[in-house]
Order: sequence, then C-alpha cells, then structure tokens
Amino acid sequence: MPVALGCLVVAALSLLVFREATYDPTAWLIWGRQIADGSLETIAGPSWKPLPVLFTTPLSLLGDTVALKLWLVLARLGGLLSLVMAYRVAARLGGRAAGVIAALALLLANEFLFNWIRGSSEGWLVATSLLAVHRHLDGEPRQAFGWGVATALLRPDVWPLLALHGLWLLRAQLTPRTVALVLGSGAAVLVLWFVPEYVGSGDLLRGASRARDPVAGSPGQADHPFLATFANASMALSYAVYAGAVLGLLAARRCAPVAAIAAASAVLMVIVALLASSGFTGNLRYVALPMALLCVLSGIGWAWLADRMGSGRARTRWVLVAAAAAAAPGVAVTAVHLARNLDRTRELDRIYAALPGFIERAGGRSAVLRCGPVFTGPFQTQAVAYRLHLRQNQVGIHPRPPGTILGTTSGPSPASAGFALKTSGTEWTTRATC
Repeated sequence: MPVALGCLVVAALSLLVFREATYDPTAWLIWGRQIADGSLETIAGPSWKPLPVLFTTPLSLLGDTVALKLWLVLARLGGLLSLVMAYRVAARLGGRAAGVIAALALLLANEFLFNWIRGSSEGWLVATSLLAVHRHLDGEPRQAFGWGVATALLRPDVWPLLALHGLWLLRAQLTPRTVALVLGSGAAVLVLWFVPEYVGSGDLLRGASRARDPVAGSPGQADHPFLATFANASMALSYAVYAGAVLGLLAARRCAPVAAIAAASAVLMVIVALLASSGFTGNLRYVALPMALLCVLSGIGWAWLADRMGSGRARTRWVLVAAAAAAAPGVAVTAVHLARNLDRTRELDRIYAALPGFIERAGGRSAVLRCGPVFTGPFQTQAVAYRLHLRQNQVGIHPRPPGTILGTTSGPSPASAGFALKTSGTEWTTRATC
C-alpha cells in the first residue's frame, strides 16, 4: 500500500510537466461522457476498450478538464505500478538485482513510457498482468484470475491465456464458487467488449474492423506481416535485454514459473503476429505485454548468470557489472529513442494544452460551430471533439464548405479551399466559410 500511494503521488505530480492525453484516451473520455449523458456513439474513433471507460464514465461527472486530469493520473499510476510489479516478480524469482534490471529494462523500452504518460492503457496492461503472476505465486489463484480478467478488458490478445488459466483453475478447484467466478467473468468480458460496441455503432465487430484500418509503415501492411511483427518488435528493447532473456531460458529449466513467463511472452508475440497477418497493425503498442515479460525474464537471466559466478554480495555485484557491460553499447540507442519520445510528448502536450484557450479566443464553442461542421487533422479529431463537446463523428477530416477548420500550425493541415482565415494563434488556427 505505501508503494501504491507513493506511485499515486508521483502520478499526480506528473501533471505539473505533462497535462494532456493522446488520441485513444480522449476517445475513452468522450465515450464516458456520453454514457453518463445517457447516450453512446462509437461509429468514429479508435476501437472500443471496456476497462478505461468503466473509469472515464464516473469521472465525466466532474467536468471535462477534471476528468481528463484524473484519467491521466490513473493511467500514469498504472505505468508506475507496472515498473513496481516488474521489479517484484523478477526479484521474487531471481533476487533484488534481477528486479532492478527488469524494472529499468521496462522503463527504457521504446515507446512504453511515452504511451502511458500520454494516458494510454499499456501501463495498466502490464501492471494487471504482472499482478496476476504475483498473486499466483502467492498461492491466490482466484485473485490472479481476477487480475487476468482486468487484463482481458484491455486487450483481447490475452483471452486465450485467460481461458487456459480458467480451465486450470476449474480443474484445481472445482467448486460452485470457482465455476461461478470463471464462467461469470468470461461472460462479463464478452458482454463488456461487444454490447457497448453494438449499442454505439450497431456492429458487434466494429472495433475489430477499426483496428484493421491500414496504417502505412506498420507490420500489418508489410509483404510478410508475421515476420515483420517480430522485426519491428526487435526495436522495443536493447539487445542486452534480449541476451538476458536467453539466459532466462536457461534458468527456466529448473523453475516452472520462469518457464511459464517465457512461454506466455512467446505465445503473446505469436498472437500479435497472427493478428498482423489478418490486418491489425502489429506495432510496438501491441507488443507492450510480451516485451514486458521479456524484461522480467531478462532480469532473471542475468541473475542466473551471476549466481554461477558467486554468492551474496558478490553475486549482486556480478549481476550489475555483467548487465551494465552488456548494455553499454546499446545505451546510446536507447537514450536516443527515449529523448525522441519525450520531445514528441512535450510537443503534443503543448499543442493540446493550447486548444481550450484558443477556442475561447476564437469566440467560444458557439462561434466555432456557427458556420457549420468542424474539420481538423486526422490525429486531432478526438481532442477537438472533446473540447467542443461533440460526438467523434461530428468532427471531419476532409473539409468542404460550409464549415470551420480548426487546425494546428505545425504539421500538415486539412485542405482549406473556400475557407478564410479567421483566428490565428501560436498552435492553432481557424478558417471558416462565414
């Protein structure tokens, strides 16, 4: 509990540095607001994701700005807890040094920090998964299954593993309580994924169709998506982490939990690659969980190697020295990725933080909407819809008169033929037909 409270304080203080959410989290905030208002429209935007909306719905009652800030705190809490749990699981199976290596490897994983700082769910995805592993090691399989259900409400990729865990649990504890837990949880997962999507769009599989929208340069658009997914994922971690994971496979020969972590990582990677072959993107966000499990495996692997070289404090020193020496050549590449992602975060944060004030400068919501439909760039639709209190499908990306273009001053802007400049700011401009 003290650790969780400390993470919560750090997550709250992070709002002093980064204050805005990215595309998907803003959509979850819009959906939460719509549900609280008694309506739901999911025709536009990203794929439906149940767990975040279970939080954004009550948060929406506090107002748009407060809801956004509190969701960011929750998302960052999940990210911080994912680091804590990577440490705890690796330390439990390989010692403290293994835990330190696992947590550092996960922190430095390409795009991982960037995603949960901007409010995405990857932090909670990893945290709930590792909490499931930890509770299972504690001899609490029902609690472990419960954390697995939470993970399944974030990504359908984990459904096969949750189903296997449920079957194992039924075999180990065939009681009415366990049967109700497993079957009831399975039904709840399906209902929460499909029913809101059907209510909001009239299509049970709208989310899957949306997730298969072509994304240029993604593994899903490669000539060989299955192989491209693995090639692309190789950029997520330093080669020293992969080397440690190979060592972890050696440790797995004598430790069933370590072998299970390695197998789960491999199965999840294959699932992501198969999904990419079916049109899903297969980008780095999709492989956050298997990469996190590799970080844990890597920490255990380096600890296993050091264990062969000494004991006690000597073993700890060997772990740190060996891991540092192996990681040194890749540190520069990791630092470049981290710096690039943080620069990108600062830029996007600056752009979206300026939006509410710019709307007021342009005359407020009514003035922006006076000329007709609103248009913006493809990556700004959620932010514009949220701040103007519109549905996602009410903000277009292909301008045509009449209407108003609310565009950014950086990056490509929508074509504006027939639209005259009305208001210009540092980060945003408006062009309108009236």
